[in-house]
Amino acid sequence: MRHYTLLRFVRLNLYFFAMYCLLTAVWYGLSGKFSGASITLVLQEIAFNAAVFSLLFSITMLVLYRRTALRVPVKKYTQNQLQHCLQDAGFVKASQEKQPLQVYKPTPPKASALAGNVFVQQSANYWLLEGPKKYIDKLS
Repeated sequence: MRHYTLLRFVRLNLYFFAMYCLLTAVWYGLSGKFSGASITLVLQEIAFNAAVFSLLFSITMLVLYRRTALRVPVKKYTQNQLQHCLQDAGFVKASQEKQPLQVYKPTPPKASALAGNVFVQQSANYWLLEGPKKYIDKLS
């Protein structure tokens, strides 16, 4: 899928930023940091720390689950064999209808939820697989 890594980075970054802000604000509220200091300074501190940590954590997730594309000959796997291999790796089909681009989503505990989707497309002679390198390389 085109620009999937960029979209994934933005989603992860926004998610980690929001969760860090929320959890830190709750912690600061429980510990009483909002009462003693200026609220704007505390909120700026929370936002800055959240931005730094979400950026670092998002980059770490993208490095740990870097993506690759793999071409596997159609003669090597049938549709059912490929689907079974992906299920053994921890991915289940996200949509049941027959489409040119099939999407498989990770299911814990075999595949981490942060690993991202696997995209499968059949050309004339090859299965085109795009997904996390850690799981896709097991198919070759």
